[in-house]
Amino acid sequence: MSTELPRTIDRFRQPEYTGENRCTPCTIVNVAIAVVVSTILTFPAMPLGIAFFAFSMAAIYLRGYLVPGTPWFTKTYFPDWLLRKFDKHEMPTATPEPTDREPEDVLSEANVVEPCAEIDDLCLDEEFRSAWHENMERVMADGAEKRDLSRILGADESELEFEEHDSAFIARIEGRRLGQWESRPALIADLAAARELSDRYDHWDDLSVDNQSRILSGLRIFLDTCPECGDNITAEQETVESCCRSMEVVAATCEGCDARILEVEQTE
Repeated sequence: MSTELPRTIDRFRQPEYTGENRCTPCTIVNVAIAVVVSTILTFPAMPLGIAFFAFSMAAIYLRGYLVPGTPWFTKTYFPDWLLRKFDKHEMPTATPEPTDREPEDVLSEANVVEPCAEIDDLCLDEEFRSAWHENMERVMADGAEKRDLSRILGADESELEFEEHDSAFIARIEGRRLGQWESRPALIADLAAARELSDRYDHWDDLSVDNQSRILSGLRIFLDTCPECGDNITAEQETVESCCRSMEVVAATCEGCDARILEVEQTE
């Protein structure tokens, strides 16, 4: 009997709507509904109201919502600006620091990008491209992800933990999320680029970690081969479902290993 109860609870649980996948607007709406209905039920029979509230909280905790169809309801009828505030698909953007710079300015000053010869656009400097790929090979060969990231973040390497959640690659210390990447190859590309940029750009260490992250992720758009499997990278438009909403993104993906290198939300 002691083992049957946990099994029954596990069958009732919906991981896609709980834990890190929990939709905060869904939870708020369902808790509000539970409070209202429970309050109404307490007038004819207080035990009934209390029992319904307890059942509702258990359902919301285990399944993510009480009322069927809540995720669809919130995505359809809640304004996008509100859902964006609760969306876990994107890392929250920190308040810009006085020393923060535009990615294009930093990359140009560091001679990482330069005007293309044949088209009106920016192209990657070939010397940087070669050094970047050598650094990526070093990170993979040495398994230096934790060492390099702990140096960048000023964190203790022994306390740094990595985990993969869906397609995302997440770094944590004592349960606190320090950073998130689309995949392990995306992390490798950032670590390799950061090593080279710290040598090429004198004020790299003066930039905030958030500003460095924006520069590094923007640099990934210049990758043409996957850091991990070596296959070509293709970009296409996709619809991505997050915990709270659907969004149109431009996604760069490795053809061989299907690793996501970059994902940028399309804006009107």
